[in-house]
Order: sequence, then C-alpha cells, then structure tokens
Amino acid sequence: MREENVTTENNAEDKPGGMHELVFSPDRKNPSLPQSPVISRYHHIPRFRSIRFNLWLTFMFMTVAMLAIIWLYELIFYSTLYVYFQENDLYSSGQSFAVDYVDYSLTDPEKLDGYIADYAESHGVNIVVFSLADDGSADVLFTATPNTGVVAGGLEGALLEYYLDMLDSYNVGYVSNTTDLEDVASDMVIYGFKTVISGETHYIYMSSLLPSFGQAQNTLTGQLAVITAACIVISVFVAYLGSGFAARPMRELTLKVVGITAGGKREPLDTNTKLAEINELSAAFNKAFDDIESNNRFRRDLLANVSHDMKTPLTMIRAYSEMIRDISGGNKEKCAKQAQVIIDETDRLTALIGEVIELSKLEAGVLELHVGVVDISEKLLATAAHFGIMEETKGYTFVTDIESDLLVRADGDRIDRVIYNLMGNAMNYTGEDRTVTIRCHVRGKAARVEIIDSGKGMTEEELRDVWDKYYRLAQDKRRVVGSGLGLSIVKSILDLHGATYGVASEKGKGSNFWFELPLAEDGDE
Repeated sequence: MREENVTTENNAEDKPGGMHELVFSPDRKNPSLPQSPVISRYHHIPRFRSIRFNLWLTFMFMTVAMLAIIWLYELIFYSTLYVYFQENDLYSSGQSFAVDYVDYSLTDPEKLDGYIADYAESHGVNIVVFSLADDGSADVLFTATPNTGVVAGGLEGALLEYYLDMLDSYNVGYVSNTTDLEDVASDMVIYGFKTVISGETHYIYMSSLLPSFGQAQNTLTGQLAVITAACIVISVFVAYLGSGFAARPMRELTLKVVGITAGGKREPLDTNTKLAEINELSAAFNKAFDDIESNNRFRRDLLANVSHDMKTPLTMIRAYSEMIRDISGGNKEKCAKQAQVIIDETDRLTALIGEVIELSKLEAGVLELHVGVVDISEKLLATAAHFGIMEETKGYTFVTDIESDLLVRADGDRIDRVIYNLMGNAMNYTGEDRTVTIRCHVRGKAARVEIIDSGKGMTEEELRDVWDKYYRLAQDKRRVVGSGLGLSIVKSILDLHGATYGVASEKGKGSNFWFELPLAEDGDE
C-alpha cells in the first residue's frame, strides 16, 4: 500500500463556516511525517561490524593518511621543493641586484663597492662581478660575501663552464643549482646575468649555499618517527573515546526500542536530541510503534465487531430454524417467511465474510489491478439505476449531475466497487429527505466523482476516523446497515490506483465523498 499524504483543510476563504475537508493525494508530501521509516529487530552485531568500530576505523584511517602525506613530503618532495623555493628567492634577489648594478655603473660607479657589500650582507648571498680574460678565466671586478665564513670566488673550472653555458642571452637573468655537478664540492643555488657596460661585458654571479639534505633528512626522519608513534598512540585513544561518544546515542536508542519490543512500558522516544539523525530515527520508530498499536487496536475491534455481527445472524438462523421445526408445522406461509429470514441472514453473513476477505487481499497487496479505459459516466448512471428500486420501496431520491462520455484509466470492476460502497454509505447517512446526489465533471486532467448525502455531517476528528476499518459514526451505529468495512475497501482500492480522494463535511449539512481518476488519452486501451 502506498504511503499517502493526509491534509486537513479548514479555510474560511474557501469553505463555508464549520466546513472540514480531508484529502488524500499521492502528489503531495507531508514534511511532518518521516519518509519510509525502517524498523529492524535488534540482534547481536559482530564487533567489527558495529558503528563504533567503523567510526574508530575511519578515524584511524584519516590519521594514517595524514601521516603518510607528511612522510611522502619528507622523503620525496622536501629537497625538491626546498631547492625550488631557494631558486625563486635567489632569482628575485638577483634581478633586483642586476638592475641596481647597471644603474650605479652608469651613474655613480664609486658607490658600487659599498652597495655590493651591503647587498651581500643583507641578503645572505655571495656576489662576484667579473669579465672574461683573454684566456677565458674570470677577471674579478667586484666580490662580496656575507659573514658566513664562505669566500666568494672559486669561480673556475666546471663551475665557471656550467655558469657560462646557462647564460644564453644578454640582460636576462638565469637561475640553477649545482646539486648534480660532481666536480663542484658544494651544493649551491646560483644566479647568472650578463650585460654590456661601456663596451665591456660584465657577468654577475650570485650564489647561496644549500644545506646538507642527507643530514637534515636524517634529523627530520628521526623526529618524524617519534611524532608518528605519538600520533598513532594518541589517535587510537582519541578515536576509541570519540567513536564511543558518537555511537552512544544509537546504543541508547537501541536499548529503548528493545525494551519496548520486549513488552516494556511504551513511552515516546525523544526526538529533540542534539543529533538530527537520531531525531529522525526516533520519529520513525515512534510512527512505526503508533502504527503497530493502531493496527492491533483495529484488529481487536474488527475481531470483536465481526464476531458480534456473525453471532446475530447465526442466532437468528438457529432461532428461525427451530421455529420451522417446532412451530410452523404444515403452514407453508409461515415456513416461507421464516425461511426467507434465514436466507437474508445467510446473505448478510456471506457479504460480511466477503468484505473481510476482500479487505484482507487489498491490504496484503495480492489483488492486481487490470487498468484500462473505463466510461466513468456510464458506470455512475448504471449504479444509480441499480439503486433505483430504493426510490420506489424506501423513498430515496437520487439526483444525478453527470457529464457524459468521460473516459478514465482505471480497473472497471474495482471502481464499480468504490462507487457501490460510496453510494451505500451515502444512503446509510443521508438526512430525513433521503436525498443522495451523484456528480461527475472534468477537473483539470482528471474526472472528479462526488457522492453527496444530506445527513448530519462530521467533525474534523470524525473525518480522519471514518476511513478506519469498522468505524461507524456514534450517532448512527444502530440504524446503519453494513459491516463497517466499506470505506476501508474504498480507500484501499483508490490507493492502489494512485488516485486523489477525500471527504468534505459540515455539521448539519451532510458529507461529500469524492475521488479523481486521470482522463484517458487518445490511443489508450
């Protein structure tokens, strides 16, 4: 059975004073009801499948992943990234120095010695400015070094050759490193720039020592190993406590549900905790328990009422059978009357059992619909004609307002049952004038059918209860004919069709039971 949305409307602008309406629609969603609640029996869960263990495992995985990233950076990317950043820093310093050197050389060459020394000291770099001698060696023009104990110079051999090779163009800065040069003792980042000043080519050489990565890495690796061990130990402890704290609301909810299912006192589960998921789950359990209690109550009432209704015809059948045997004798007229009572009570008993079986099949979902094109106008007129005998014998009046040739998609036999039950219900509850109105008109893309009585009407609470199994209005329980299952059968059939349906009622003015079915389109069969 589908989960329908139920809304109660009481709008003074749209309805007369005191009018109530209950609508069931498959297209609306009711945010106040939890969607698709799932109830499962509590059973022992293996520890490795518990929420707490999986939360702990997730925390540990995150810790290990973060440590793995740190180790990966340390072992693979640290030296590469460090050299890259050092090259960028030296390139920026070299470009700034080259611009200033050219400017001082052309405007105020006497300040070059002081400027170069200050620049080397403030930036922590070695600086050599030279030109090439005829033999290809470096003819040093200026040199400066910071207070690091490293002497600027040694620009010869493989280092000089490597330096000159990287300078492809004039007035363009270049940066590189010597980590791959076997003939150079120190690992350095070097900057090169060449320019022409007063007809002579000047070369700017700038260098910065790189630390010993092997020693630094060994130190960092040892420290990182200690940090890793400490992180794992702390993470195990923190993850254990954190997972326990996170899983505690679920365990507490489980214990409460188990207590209820084991026959404990039924109290609504708290839906105002700090965790939204627990609130949703508690609301789902509350709704499920309410539904179970409601179904159990309906089952008890159904058994009690059906037993009572079965007892009455059985008693009458027995009584009239004894009268035929003991009293009627050979009086055929008496025998016929008493036999007719037996037949009527048997029919009533058969109808009751049939309705119980039909409702059980509908609720069990074993009844299949055979949907096709149905002339709903014709069916309404045929049903009204079927009840026509009641106009002659019981004084009922049937008013029809039916638009002709309305074709809908539905199961014809089941819709017959819906119309018949709603007509019977209207006849049971109509007023003293015994008038029942049948309407059918197009509304949007659907045909809307309305069965209206002129009875006492219903309250808002009665609107909700009227669809329940075996429910009868209190003021009419004694005079109403039927099992009390008719509207439950109507509801189940319309639910199977996915139809929109409802009831509008006003105290003292009667009730209007209605439903809508989609109009058939061209080509439908």
